[in-house]
Amino acid sequence: MATAPIYCTHKELKRVYPQIDSFDTKTPIYGWTSGLTDFLDSSLDIFYATNTGLITDLFIDGAKIDKIAYNTTETTQVKTLIEPSATSIDVDSTAGVNAGDIIKINNEYMRATAVTDGDTLAISTPETNRGLFGTSATHHAVDSSVYLIMDVSGVIGDATSAGQSYIFIYDTDLDLCILVGDDLTTSDPNDNLIEAGEEFTTMITQFRTDASRYLDSKLDPNLPREQLKDKSGNFDYMIIRSSALIAAAFLIRATDPTNEIASALMEEAQGNIDALNSGGAALSWQTTRDASRGIIRDVTYTDGSVRPVDTRGMWGGTFDIVKVQIITGGAIDGTATYSVWVKDGDKLGNQEGNQVVTAKKINGDYQALAGGLQIRFAGTDFDSVATQDNIWEIEVMGVAEHIDASGVKSVANSRWLN
Repeated sequence: MATAPIYCTHKELKRVYPQIDSFDTKTPIYGWTSGLTDFLDSSLDIFYATNTGLITDLFIDGAKIDKIAYNTTETTQVKTLIEPSATSIDVDSTAGVNAGDIIKINNEYMRATAVTDGDTLAISTPETNRGLFGTSATHHAVDSSVYLIMDVSGVIGDATSAGQSYIFIYDTDLDLCILVGDDLTTSDPNDNLIEAGEEFTTMITQFRTDASRYLDSKLDPNLPREQLKDKSGNFDYMIIRSSALIAAAFLIRATDPTNEIASALMEEAQGNIDALNSGGAALSWQTTRDASRGIIRDVTYTDGSVRPVDTRGMWGGTFDIVKVQIITGGAIDGTATYSVWVKDGDKLGNQEGNQVVTAKKINGDYQALAGGLQIRFAGTDFDSVATQDNIWEIEVMGVAEHIDASGVKSVANSRWLN
């Protein structure tokens, strides 16, 4: 299945609505409290914040930091009743748990300082290793689930050895965010801007995607989606602008549903959609009423030089991109000449398939082009000259080809009944 396209880029969205960056919706997180100091080595520390609200991504001074996935799978179970002051915990199995790991039983966080006897986790100095991160040391019944939250020899060890400054974990049960970093006690996280929220570029990408799918749903199904692009493979500006208007409106309404600016943006977008669906606006792929006269485009052009300014007649062939080139520079009706190429069996005119005009002198009147068309050259003023090797392409459609956007609308007729 083909991937549905996104019709506008972040830059194009910003050109349509320059204030878009003001909608970065990250929320500052305050009140970080020291949880553990030098818990893995001489520098690694833990801070925590409570009542933060859901955190999927965390940013420190604008930089996104890595997240440890919160473990929701039971690691083992409590084997014997645990007292609030217990210095050891008997579990069914210590497999996968190592000294220094952070575990959670019910709503209490604690740190295992050693693993002994194959089924006992030592909790030395329980006053500093029980009831961590604002939780309370309490009783835990037999068969209570034990969760391995931080594997210091794995996730944390890998992150710190890879040079990560911070990592975090979010506990949805307790609405608790735990921040692990290097020397946090000497670089207090409260001195940094710490924010929760979605990465802005990711959020903008989603809004652009949503706007593109919304535009798809509103456009006439008879409009082929791949032909919303121009000859260079880019989406028509009408499509780009409409999707950008919709994306901006969606983003504004996410925080202010009745915003008047959002309403104005959607009104313009809907006007574009109506024009496209009714044929009031033509896309570049569509054959229009005057397409048989050709559309002149610059390929290589020197400002101020003589150039093609008009065509007349009707193209008698089928689609082509005719090439026109100045062969000899100079004045009109002097030395300036032009040549013309059209397609042959293998190549279009702009690929120089078949030369039909060779170094013809430019006289300023309508002159032969090809296929029933004539071309006229002119300059910006009387003294303008043609520049050698300036090139144009003229996109033409056959006069007998189907017209997609003619500009001629149907008229409802009626008659009087006597």
